[in-house]
Amino acid sequence: MSAHATFAFTHRAIEGRRVRLGYALSGGAAGARVDFEETLDLPASLGPLADPESPGVRRALLGLHLAAGTSYWKTFIPSDLRVEGTDLSSADAAFWTEVYTLGMAEFFYRNGIDPHGRAPFLATKDEVPAAPSSPGSGPWLLLWGGGKDSVVSHEALASLGEPHDLLTIGRSGWDWVHRSAKVAGSTHHMLERKLDETLFALNAEGALNGHVPVNAYLAFAGTLVAVLCGRRGVIASNEASASAGNAVWHGIDVNHQWSKSLAFERLFRAWLRRNLEPAPAYFSLLRPLTELRIVKAFASHPDYFDAATSCNANFAQTGPAARRWCLTCPKCVFVAAMARPWLDDPDYRALFGGDPLANPANVTTIEELLGVVGTKPFECVGTPEEIAAAFHLAHERSRHIPHAAMTVFSRCAATRFGDLDVIASRTLSRSGDHEIPPKMLAGLDAYLDRR
Repeated sequence: MSAHATFAFTHRAIEGRRVRLGYALSGGAAGARVDFEETLDLPASLGPLADPESPGVRRALLGLHLAAGTSYWKTFIPSDLRVEGTDLSSADAAFWTEVYTLGMAEFFYRNGIDPHGRAPFLATKDEVPAAPSSPGSGPWLLLWGGGKDSVVSHEALASLGEPHDLLTIGRSGWDWVHRSAKVAGSTHHMLERKLDETLFALNAEGALNGHVPVNAYLAFAGTLVAVLCGRRGVIASNEASASAGNAVWHGIDVNHQWSKSLAFERLFRAWLRRNLEPAPAYFSLLRPLTELRIVKAFASHPDYFDAATSCNANFAQTGPAARRWCLTCPKCVFVAAMARPWLDDPDYRALFGGDPLANPANVTTIEELLGVVGTKPFECVGTPEEIAAAFHLAHERSRHIPHAAMTVFSRCAATRFGDLDVIASRTLSRSGDHEIPPKMLAGLDAYLDRR
């Protein structure tokens, strides 16, 4: 399968405010070695940085180096993986094998590749001691995508009086991220990630391509910033339904959102405990909530309606920014369904600038989201039960659902979902399965009681 036999993690360094991560493909039928280097620029707004050669920073940097490697490894998926200049423990080798298998499951599924044995990270030591790291006491870093989820996390933290900054990792040209951050009013740090242009050239020439576990990268990048800047930890805004998969492939659960799942969160927290002492915290504040409950809370913050978006067309690594909501992708259709019970017609249209549920071309997407046909869309969308609960609640609250969409729902409601009142109640309840610290959980509950 591979035209290159070896993939190496070659160099990692922090020079000034720039993180440099190097990789190389070599050997095999393709012949010549291909080198990559991606960078991450840390803004002055973060303040002074810790010594880049300190053990804690070096270990956090190693984590980011391996997490970012999926983008380059996937071009030829060599099974000879070499992490240069360091040791890997048995537990960490197993962790990275899982990230490069379950985190890449959609990539394998879409490319028709058996995932088993494709990414065998090898341990060089049974155990590697945790690196000493300075404890952080600065404000939390809230990962900021500028959409409904991060807005709700920010507002919950603000209501609790918990100091936090907003942290975005991507392209400075993501206009909507800046607009929503301005509404939020907290300090916003924009880290510029630049992938190596050679990657795009290889993709254009036919190298393998596909989805990578982006949220794993964000978790490690946020952790590196926390260690460098003396912050207490990183807060994500991943919901309960991110743990629900899309398909099964060669016996492996294919979940587009695997790196947003509770399973990954717990694996990553274990990595932190093994590698940093003391380790910055990492958890998702919205883990106990469904998308439907999150959007109900978001709907109570109309100041964000003309600035926030959850449409992924706005967050591509290349190309111009899209309109705030494209109104045709599965994410737009899903979020519109989640919002419909909670917004009257003027507010609904103010948020989206149109109605994705009214477009006849989106009916098949609605069927997929309900689980009636095909596969759950490979997007950050919730479960069929959430869609059913949203349509049911919209109808109960006299919110208009266009005829074609309502017909699809009505056809399957009774036979597929059963008691819709029970489903709606269950979907709006808070789960007890999460990793939120007690004080934060109490603050989240108090916020939700008012929303």
